[in-house]
Amino acid sequence: MIDRYLPPELPENRIAARIGLISDTHMPARCAALPVAVFDVLHGVDLLLHAGDVGELWVLDRLSAIAPVIAVHGNDETAEVQRELPYQQLIIAGGVRILLTHGHHPDRAQEMEFRKDDRWLPKLARRAAMGRQAGARVVVFGHIHIPLTDEQGGILLINPGAIAAPNPTVRQRIQTVAILFIRDDGAPFVTHVNLAHPDRPFAPHIDWQAGFRAAHEHFTAPSKL
Repeated sequence: MIDRYLPPELPENRIAARIGLISDTHMPARCAALPVAVFDVLHGVDLLLHAGDVGELWVLDRLSAIAPVIAVHGNDETAEVQRELPYQQLIIAGGVRILLTHGHHPDRAQEMEFRKDDRWLPKLARRAAMGRQAGARVVVFGHIHIPLTDEQGGILLINPGAIAAPNPTVRQRIQTVAILFIRDDGAPFVTHVNLAHPDRPFAPHIDWQAGFRAAHEHFTAPSKL
């Protein structure tokens, strides 16, 4: 059951919502099938949020066997997904306003320019600003293929990590998902899970001072020839 991932300070009888978080499945181009562990880890959530780069829409059909799914499109999608899924979506669960977005710049030139900066702060501050504009307490985003939880100016930023690789030249070394627990007073709690070790929570370590590329290289690796 999903409650095996509960933080010690959160009693089961105080949970208002259990929300599964997943991103960057890129199926089937970079991942032929969802890892079996996804269905085990996220079994029992009330809702599932997909933060973009879905691949093909049937991926969401498969995930809906777990719970109802809300999804947004990413920057690397089929024309069908771009047409049918929004850039961002506002969700209210357990009395908490959550902004779901892939987090990329819609303009590709702007996106490529933004990637040149290796500092974490501009990347986090931009997503926090998106949440602030929507009046959200939580922002769930994908795109970077790095699992993280961070607070920026009162906005909780969550990236569940990725299932598939960000491009064809690398592989996703660590596949992760996350669970967002919302307490009955609106307080959010996040647990990450490494799908290779689904029996226990996963604490992603990020050296913020080392920059974005260092973290990215920890979670991805060159493809094996």
